[in-house]
Amino acid sequence: MSENQEYDVIVIGGGPGGSMVSSLLADGGKKVLVLEVAKFPRYHIGESLLLGTVDLLDKIGVREKLEAGDYIKKYGVEWVWGEQREPWKVDFRNAVSVTHDYTYQVERGPFDKMLLDNAREHGVDVREQHRVTNFSIDDNGRSTVNYRRTDTGETGTATARWLVDASGQGGLVTKRLHTQEWDPYLKNMAVWSYWKGVKRSEGEDAGNIFLPTFDDGWWWCIPLRDDITSIGAVVDRESLNALKSTRVRQYYLDSIEKTPELASRTENAELVDDMHVQRDWSYIYDRFCGDGYIAIGDAACFIDPLFSTGVHLAMLSGFLAATVVNTILDKPELDTARMLQFYEGAYRKEFARLRDQVYFLYAGNKGSKESYFWHARSHFGVPSIEPEKAFVSLIAGAFAHRAWYNHYAKHLDVSADLKKSVESMFNGAGIDLDTPLIASACGSVVNDFAVDGRYLREARSLVHTNGASIAYTPAVRAAVEHADGKRTGREIIEIITDRGIDSEDRARSIVHEVISYGFVEPKA
Repeated sequence: MSENQEYDVIVIGGGPGGSMVSSLLADGGKKVLVLEVAKFPRYHIGESLLLGTVDLLDKIGVREKLEAGDYIKKYGVEWVWGEQREPWKVDFRNAVSVTHDYTYQVERGPFDKMLLDNAREHGVDVREQHRVTNFSIDDNGRSTVNYRRTDTGETGTATARWLVDASGQGGLVTKRLHTQEWDPYLKNMAVWSYWKGVKRSEGEDAGNIFLPTFDDGWWWCIPLRDDITSIGAVVDRESLNALKSTRVRQYYLDSIEKTPELASRTENAELVDDMHVQRDWSYIYDRFCGDGYIAIGDAACFIDPLFSTGVHLAMLSGFLAATVVNTILDKPELDTARMLQFYEGAYRKEFARLRDQVYFLYAGNKGSKESYFWHARSHFGVPSIEPEKAFVSLIAGAFAHRAWYNHYAKHLDVSADLKKSVESMFNGAGIDLDTPLIASACGSVVNDFAVDGRYLREARSLVHTNGASIAYTPAVRAAVEHADGKRTGREIIEIITDRGIDSEDRARSIVHEVISYGFVEPKA
């Protein structure tokens, strides 16, 4: 048995979430250990990345590696969904708060290995084939982790001030400490395999994911490199459980034939792999974190695969968790419980927003694409956004519009284009600046946190009764306080500018922002 080793943070699991959080923590000067049970590359499903994930990949410096790896580019999503069988498409170029036109279709084996190798390059102590056999967290929040090497049988112990559970659906820490709540409406099964020679769309659309429905559920059709296509069905568990395992292949092939839009694509294609079957039951734990530990990705919650959210939520939660843990370790004067509450609240909102849209799409086989667009807008958080933009932004994984993102858009180390993209949502278009404005009675100011570089900082938020919130900056305060029913939007912009509170462009954006979120209204 090796001697005990001391770290700042131990991460259980080296998937996309574990690679993300460990890389960012190492960038923040932390001594980080990743314990991963498998030897990478290893097979994993979940091959279609969301557009919002590209910005997260940029934060750890791996997007260039994806480009060099010649992965298939995904510019949008093609649907056969709803009351009519006519295909329709959404283009990621119409999403807000994103800076890229496309994302990627990836084979998870080499993709996950690239992320884990990148964590090593950031200075993380990565140990593959190391299974965590036990852990304990003392009264001071310090963790002790026991592990065993699966190749040699050697055992060891490591300790750290903070423990990150990135163990996926196994949920090593959360499963022991918390209660897993299963979603009664999303208990599905997935059956899939791989094909060669599947017909693809033309031009840029050749890399799009294709999502048609059929009587028992829906299909994914994901084009990968080397003319390989991943085709899988997500069905209600009763539909698949009723079959003998020997009939799964035939059920799969028969279901393709019953889906004309997919059958035409596979007409001259060859099935080149065995069948895979997996339970895709959605769940969420009653808590994601506590003193000394934090859960990310599937270790905290799992949503139905309809929107391909697995990698995105893992990396997004890894990004948030790294910011929180960096702050806890380096700024002990701040309230740890409040910071953990910030993390859990942000992650839960992302999960709930996407889950609600999945509910609606599953219930909407007799709806229209327009109804999906309008429903998406109700969950997007910006009431004035065009419905179709809300839908494509939601399924793209655009996270910049979220209330917590607005708190730190000016401070976060992101590209100028992304900041411009966020601000362009509130550029005043469509607002009559000569109309008197009046503040609504639906907003209250609360103490909150904002992300500032690698850390959280104390901040204040203006929170609407509908759940929307924005950073309560001096300019926002001036805009709301001077919306007295007499001053017009143009006059409020002049006040903010003349008093040196903010620039004219920002003042105009802020006036539009407070109107968009419902904090200020045109006087009737």
